[in-house]
Amino acid sequence: MKKRLLQTLITVIVMSSLIVTPVLATPQDDVESLEQKKSQAEAEAENVNEELVSLLVDYDALQVDIKNQSKRIEEAESDLKKAEEKEKKQYDDMKLRIKYMYEEGDTSFLAALITAESFSDLVNKAEYVQKVHDYDRDMLAKYVETKNEVKELKSSLEEGQAEMESMSDEMKVQKSNLETTLAEMRSQIDDFDSQLTQAKAAAEEELRRIEAEQEAAAAEEVVASASQPSDNNTNSGGTQNNQQASSTEKNESKPSASSGSSNNSNSGSSSANKDDNNKNESAGSTNTSNASLGQQIANEGCKYIGNKYVYGGNSLTDGIDCSGFVQQIHKKFGISTPRSSGDIRTHGKAVDYADKMPGDVICYSGHVAIYIGNNQIVHASNSAPYPKGGIKISSPANYRTVLAVRRYW
Repeated sequence: MKKRLLQTLITVIVMSSLIVTPVLATPQDDVESLEQKKSQAEAEAENVNEELVSLLVDYDALQVDIKNQSKRIEEAESDLKKAEEKEKKQYDDMKLRIKYMYEEGDTSFLAALITAESFSDLVNKAEYVQKVHDYDRDMLAKYVETKNEVKELKSSLEEGQAEMESMSDEMKVQKSNLETTLAEMRSQIDDFDSQLTQAKAAAEEELRRIEAEQEAAAAEEVVASASQPSDNNTNSGGTQNNQQASSTEKNESKPSASSGSSNNSNSGSSSANKDDNNKNESAGSTNTSNASLGQQIANEGCKYIGNKYVYGGNSLTDGIDCSGFVQQIHKKFGISTPRSSGDIRTHGKAVDYADKMPGDVICYSGHVAIYIGNNQIVHASNSAPYPKGGIKISSPANYRTVLAVRRYW
């Protein structure tokens, strides 16, 4: 009888485990899988959102630069108009004097020469005429030169504005694409929320059904046990077996102390390693702050002034763009630098604009340059021939909105 009751108990336990395992696994796995996918989608959406925010900062700064460039063009147009007026007036005045002296004033001019009291007096009068003529020519040349300089400035400003407007159009397309991608990701996350709600409800329903089946199985076991003849020995053995089973279940359900201790130890070790890494990074950052090296970087950049700008180029002699220029100059000193202007702006060590030093990277919207001191930068500026474009020195360093100053040395 004792053996029979023990077999019945084992059968009930085995049947219970067979009922619970397959039924509970599927909905719970669905919930965990959906939560994992949602978490991944949220992380991706956060990255896209950060990229969008960075792009919007660039775009807004670029709009300010375009607006300021328009003002400079208007000022250049005004200066050009004044220079042209001065040139015209000088030319008209010169023509009038020439006409007076050589056309209408022939008699008086000849009379002045004839009535000269001496050769010295004649020379003086001839020199006066020559001085007037030279003055007119000099002033006319000066006004023409000024006019041409203003024309070149206006042309350079218009080229710069065209480049910035082209960059602005590209940013609009990127902005639209990022917004579309972000909207799709958020819609996907909302869909995951809906699926999770359904999956959790299904899991809860399955759990309730399993609990009901377990209760029914337990009730049947009680009825079956009650219908069997019993004696003291049997009850004693059954109770002992039940207690042993209960004890086994409790022991299995408790996490081992050694396991928890190991996890805590590993966690502490990991934390300590992180702290050590942070200290090493901080120390490395401090040790590399060498003003002499920064000046060497600035001097090296100036060696390539006059070479051409090529979008996507990587050659300091045959053609390079702004971020490639910074990367290649840094490479000569064993410094690793990102390739794009956006990445350059987010790496390295942040420096306040007021604390900038030669060798630091000045970051603008879609553009980067190397600060060389005296409020000047050297950079691969644009595709126009040098000195309007190419690798050149520009001043002031904040000729455009400065978004960041980064130090890599």
